[in-house]
Amino acid sequence: MQTFRKALPVILSLILATGMVAASELLHDKEIIFPEITAVAIGALAAPKQSWNASRLRLLLTITAAAVIGVGLAFVPLLTVIKIPLAILCAIACVTASKTEFLPAVSACVLPVLLGTKSPVYIGSVIVMTSLILLTQLTLEKCGLREKNVFTPVNPDKQLFALRIRQISAASIICIIPALTMEIFFIAPPLIVAFFEMSKPHSKLLERSPQAASLIVIASVSGVLSRFLLTEKLNLPLAVPAAVSCTVILIAVCRMKLYFPPCGAIATLPFIIPEEALLIFPFEIAAGTLFFIAAAFALSKERRIILRVKKILRPQN
Repeated sequence: MQTFRKALPVILSLILATGMVAASELLHDKEIIFPEITAVAIGALAAPKQSWNASRLRLLLTITAAAVIGVGLAFVPLLTVIKIPLAILCAIACVTASKTEFLPAVSACVLPVLLGTKSPVYIGSVIVMTSLILLTQLTLEKCGLREKNVFTPVNPDKQLFALRIRQISAASIICIIPALTMEIFFIAPPLIVAFFEMSKPHSKLLERSPQAASLIVIASVSGVLSRFLLTEKLNLPLAVPAAVSCTVILIAVCRMKLYFPPCGAIATLPFIIPEEALLIFPFEIAAGTLFFIAAAFALSKERRIILRVKKILRPQN
């Protein structure tokens, strides 16, 4: 029974992620594939405890608002190198306004900017798929098969605003060269989300950065290989390699006991990129991961130095 309780949310995560890709094929519309859904499934279903401090309603509203803003920015006649920081800023504003810590909203906003997505289908997919995941989570809680999520509103303060400014600035700087050269996999949106997660104060993810990086590499390689071998070579439906890739990453996160949502999005991302980009995808993802992890360590070290200086300068009573 205990094994069933643990396996059911993982299986349901796999079904939802694969179903999204299958729906995309049936309706002949790749805008339906929203890679971050696999990340949301890992954080809201597969993980024993929800990965983010957010209520269901606020989570849905936050990711929807971010997706709408991202699609809107795709219409704005500005250079991508300018729109990316705007997208990150807007997404973080949505997260802050919702008083949650639901950082995958950043990916929902940045992805349409990078891909030039202008279709309302993207927004509809975000709403429908996120709602299905949250409804599944609620059902599992009602059946006693999952621990109930307790939401505590995050009230913004000076420290949070200062952290967000540093995070947005660092992420924007890292994105400049890839945005100018259009080598966008270096700055794949899930990697930006991972950076924000790792650069939080007392981040446990930062302490396990080697494992987190390995999960991202596993996700990128499994996604690319499964699509290349099963779809491009054997002409199988795209849902088949999607199921394989998602199965691999779900097994990996469960074995490592590191429920790291961005790796789920990376596992699904290869199913919306051009075939000619498959070869370079894992290498650019790996390089981008190292840059963002290094930036997270730098911010963490900077924060410790600032706190130490403040402690020294604080008047002694």
